[in-house]
Amino acid sequence: MKFIFADCQDTIDPNYDFINDEFSKNRVIQRTDKYPHEVFEKKPYDGMLISRGLLDDGVYKSSSRAYSSEQTIRLKMEGVKRFLRYYEGEVFGDNGAFSYHQLDEPPYKVDETVKYYEECMFDYGMSVDHIIFQYDKRFDTDSDFDDKFQVTKEMQKRYDITINNAREFLKECKKQKVEFHPIGVIQAWSPLSMKKAARELVEMGYDYIAIGGMVPLDVDSCEEIVKAVREEIGLEIRLHLLGFAKAKQLERFVKYKITSFDSTSPLIKAFKDSKDNYFTPTKYYTAIRIPSAVSTPALKRKISSGVVDQKIAQILEKKALDSIRSYDKGNESLENVLMHLGNYEILFRDKVPIDKYRDILSSKYWQRCQCEICQSVKIETIIFRNSNRNRRRGFHNLWQFQRELEELRKEYNIC
Repeated sequence: MKFIFADCQDTIDPNYDFINDEFSKNRVIQRTDKYPHEVFEKKPYDGMLISRGLLDDGVYKSSSRAYSSEQTIRLKMEGVKRFLRYYEGEVFGDNGAFSYHQLDEPPYKVDETVKYYEECMFDYGMSVDHIIFQYDKRFDTDSDFDDKFQVTKEMQKRYDITINNAREFLKECKKQKVEFHPIGVIQAWSPLSMKKAARELVEMGYDYIAIGGMVPLDVDSCEEIVKAVREEIGLEIRLHLLGFAKAKQLERFVKYKITSFDSTSPLIKAFKDSKDNYFTPTKYYTAIRIPSAVSTPALKRKISSGVVDQKIAQILEKKALDSIRSYDKGNESLENVLMHLGNYEILFRDKVPIDKYRDILSSKYWQRCQCEICQSVKIETIIFRNSNRNRRRGFHNLWQFQRELEELRKEYNIC
């Protein structure tokens, strides 16, 4: 059960100045910024994945792209491992079907995709799929009685595109004599259609298949799909889960012998989740919001409209930062810190989660955490403020998640 981290060019400036909130003077993003695997002594994942939909390669320009055209050129020239400076693990490639879900057909041609994977020296490459969002088990049981659960022409078209592309992809891999390992992708709308797609891929000759379309689904639906696929193809065929964000429920999937899954969830939760921002072995904590008084949109609007005085906002911001750092050194009481945090945050937020702040501050977990992030920047890790703090917290989450996954592997004697 390998954890594959889906890269979005989330790097940190290792010499960022937290007191003055400034990048290091000699910073060159591609050269001096660090990936998670360069920060920790032990890598916080088992492999990496690059979705082509995040690249700016002139074929399709997604609004969610994370790579500039210059970075994309470098990646193709250097190969994925050199570009990521990731030499000791496997790198997967997929096409990022979610990024082009509004198109009638995928923007990438099969033969050109095979060439892209090979020239960039991926270890694994996934067939060109087209995502289907309308998953529901009732498509298998209620379609004769309820129009809502009848398979549409669009759903069938996307299924056929995915299957036909997988067939052509495997043929093209053999034709081009590639060194990467091909993975066939499933996109379907119900347990029975998932079974049918899995069977077709195995009969084509795939020994590694990936299940797509799972990102928006709840954990029960995800397990329903995996169970159905395993019932159809057995346990010997390798299985990858695309965009699997159900980190808390991994134990439920052990019996299905998942080979690998990719996710950005531990990192993204650090700054996009409303409450679960900081991972520890016993619970997830809410990070403490002390955004900039100068650049926070909600606060800027109030300042420009005259509701808030900017000088007062900056004074309260400084008191919040000074008090929380003093608390970390043992020179400030918890209640005083909470008072200063509340006084500042209420300027731009209707309700301040003081009880959640009390929980994370009382735990002082960052002081005893053994990860390199918490050891180096201490309480800055739990402050929700700009990308260099938020990404560091995300890096910590990756480290913590990988530790929990290793414990799960030991408990069930899996690899």
